[in-house]
Amino acid sequence: MNPLCEKSAALAGMLPAGTPAARRKIESAIRAGTPLAVACSGGADSLCALLLVFARFPEARERLAALHYDHAVREASAADADFVREICSELGIACIVERRVNGADSAHPSEAVLRAARLDFFARTMRERGCRLLVQGHQRDDVAETMLMRLTRGAGTDGLAAPRAVSRTADGRVFVRPLLDFSKAQIVDALKRCGISWCEDSTNAGTDFFRNRVRANVLPALRAAAPFENIARSRRLAEEDSAALDALAETLFRGGAFRENSDVPAALADFAKFPGVARRVLRKILSRENLETAGAAAVDALVEAICAGTPLSATVGGREIRFDGKILHCDAPEIEPPGTPANTVFETEKIFVSETLFEQLRAGAFPPDETVFLAGTPEIFVRAPFPGECYRPLGAPGEKPLSRIFTDKKIPAARRRSLPVFADGTGIAWIPGLPPAERFRIRAAGTPALRLTYRKPNLT
Repeated sequence: MNPLCEKSAALAGMLPAGTPAARRKIESAIRAGTPLAVACSGGADSLCALLLVFARFPEARERLAALHYDHAVREASAADADFVREICSELGIACIVERRVNGADSAHPSEAVLRAARLDFFARTMRERGCRLLVQGHQRDDVAETMLMRLTRGAGTDGLAAPRAVSRTADGRVFVRPLLDFSKAQIVDALKRCGISWCEDSTNAGTDFFRNRVRANVLPALRAAAPFENIARSRRLAEEDSAALDALAETLFRGGAFRENSDVPAALADFAKFPGVARRVLRKILSRENLETAGAAAVDALVEAICAGTPLSATVGGREIRFDGKILHCDAPEIEPPGTPANTVFETEKIFVSETLFEQLRAGAFPPDETVFLAGTPEIFVRAPFPGECYRPLGAPGEKPLSRIFTDKKIPAARRRSLPVFADGTGIAWIPGLPPAERFRIRAAGTPALRLTYRKPNLT
């Protein structure tokens, strides 16, 4: 065993635990035999994550790769890339490095620009390697920074629950963060005691970016005033509350709350007591109507009116939204039913989910391009997407307009109406290239399910 492998084993002994949900997701991917990737900048946190995955899962080393994105915003960044390459060479694992191409924003790129470029690199590289799971090195101090930043922006429980231990992208990739229960100081101390060096990014000490200012000026003051070990617990509780509220809002939304020409559920009377539920249902409706970018002031006013049962009219996105005291009316154009995409051939097979298949599904072993598995035995038909239609893919926190999902996936507008929608009587079940709908999640082995296979049309 070479020295770095020995140090990795010692590090795993010093930091034996990990965020349970993230650890389970990694173990599931290992059992399914799928490729793994770790985002590694060369800094203490991401290097720690890489070494812990390497040490704890020796059976996955042949399928493990480190992904390093060089943002090219400082002269020493190339040396960081070389450092990560050397680490991977010593460990005997794959290393993929990409450097940002200087563009119009190269002089002073924003945090958002750099993040978008990095995430695009992750998406492309994971797709090329057939990898569905990415390990990231976010730790407890990152939780505190994110929570403080989002508090200044008026975030609710959804925002305060970030970064989550496990999150999914619209295309079905899984991001896991096993270090959320460790502080930066614990990670740095463990690395030092094991004799492991890392890179220091000088831009982290600057004040150009909002996160850096919070890290340099706010966290030290908070740490001096009171320890914030329990912030990680607050994040977990926010995530639990967010999931529970969204499940309730989804039930009401599906049941017809606030919809035109529908009965108002009895629970609507309780919204005066629970504006958080009203807000979530309202957000789902606005998303359905392609108005998910409605400003906070308009949403707050509508929620207040809904809870008070007071009529209100507001203009959002150039369209009128009226609450008449019982039902929400959206000034929307009539939508003609779409046709069926030509040359669409699909097959269905009723099965029972085996233990092996269940582990593969949990690990994301099936890219959702041709075949998916749906819990139950729904009656499926094919159609084209409706304009303004919304969809909640597996693992997503809520619905989004298809137009936004297609944009995130960079699907050209000319192709969108040709994509088949597989649906049941309730709504979208699956669109090839996206994960199946959350409502068809398979939760246990032995479950009856439908294997749905899409045969791409032969255009030759």
